Amino acid sequence: MMSRPLPKLSGLIKSGAVVPATPVYELPDIPSPVAHDETPTPIETQDKAASAETSNGGRKLTTVHVNLIDPNPLAPREVYTPEMIRNRAEDLRVQGQHDPIHVIPNPSAAGRFIICDGWTRVQACREHKVFDTLLAEIHPNLSLQESAWFGYEQNEGRSQHCDLDRAMFYEKLIAAGETAAEIARRAKLSKTMMSFYRAYAKLPEDVLEIVRIHPTKFGATEAYQLAKLYDKAGIRKTVALANKYASEDQTQRWLTNQVQTFLNPNAQKTKPTGKTIRYANGVYKQSGDCFELTITVSAEQRDAFAKGLEELLEMAAIEQAPTAEQSLVN
Repeated sequence: MMSRPLPKLSGLIKSGAVVPATPVYELPDIPSPVAHDETPTPIETQDKAASAETSNGGRKLTTVHVNLIDPNPLAPREVYTPEMIRNRAEDLRVQGQHDPIHVIPNPSAAGRFIICDGWTRVQACREHKVFDTLLAEIHPNLSLQESAWFGYEQNEGRSQHCDLDRAMFYEKLIAAGETAAEIARRAKLSKTMMSFYRAYAKLPEDVLEIVRIHPTKFGATEAYQLAKLYDKAGIRKTVALANKYASEDQTQRWLTNQVQTFLNPNAQKTKPTGKTIRYANGVYKQSGDCFELTITVSAEQRDAFAKGLEELLEMAAIEQAPTAEQSLVN
């Protein structure tokens, strides 16, 4: 007797005798590909976020389309160079996304988000077409200012801020209502250092453009010196000095000395004078404001020389006030 052929799997599925283990429809927690030049509507985003949200020790994680993430108006970073964004894009392509970005819901636009931490990755994905979506942790209870502080502390831990970043962040917070003293306390800054950071805000835009191109060259101390120069000498000299400092391999001390030269030209031009004259019977020395004479005078000239010298001393010598002991003796 010939054995009957085995039934085909497709026939068993059609008859309902077998149910496939893998659904034939797309899983809800895997978002469908979205074209790079398309921005999903808020409703589409909410539906996808709801299906993709997971709970991880109380953390709210979801995938968010990069075109639905808005910049933070109180962002702790000011400088984003093309090289920085390009390098981050390459890292994402090679290594993928290791950690989630951090966002808060945008209170002014339902379905959109405001970045807390991770804006470089968002820009890298947008500009270099790396990913359409990024894994994000949503912080629904953070205010806009607290979200900015969150990003600041994350970046400080990674040592990615320059002094210009910090200064502009502090100014944004001050404009939003925080006091300089409170910011200094939270950022662990001395009063003096806070005044140095605030010097950036006193610089004209022409100087700030130079600073933005060379952010690591112009620290808070340099900004403080340039602000002093701008206040006394004006924009032209300040721009010229900033350009010279940026283009040449000069030190911070050089910049400080240049500013002092501009601010105190007479003091810089007056150089200490000095001379030494040697005689057969003595030496006369002059160094700046100090005069010194050591000389031997013959007996017949002694009285006349002493009288002439004492008359000369009356021109500059200041009589010393008597001490307590001398007063008691007298």
